[in-house]
Amino acid sequence: MPRRREGRDLPEIVTRLFEQARAQFADPQAVNRTLLELSRFYDAVSGGFILDHALRRRIVEFLEEGKTEEAGQALQERFEQYSQSFKSGGQK
Repeated sequence: MPRRREGRDLPEIVTRLFEQARAQFADPQAVNRTLLELSRFYDAVSGGFILDHALRRRIVEFLEEGKTEEAGQALQERFEQYSQSFKSGGQK
């Protein structure tokens, strides 16, 4: 990923990574790798990382326990929070 375009493309990159993680639910380790990549991005609007370690770990644990619905819900809730943060930040 080209670093100098990240700021402008961040919502697109983040959306792609959330979708990629959901598509990999059958393989918890692949999800973990994707979420790790996602957790490296900082959201300046909300003042924190897009995905924190505790949530990443919880999603992976849900998947390892076969609780895909709970994992999907946690991932979706975080994506919606990020989306709201980005939309409100873009309207200032």
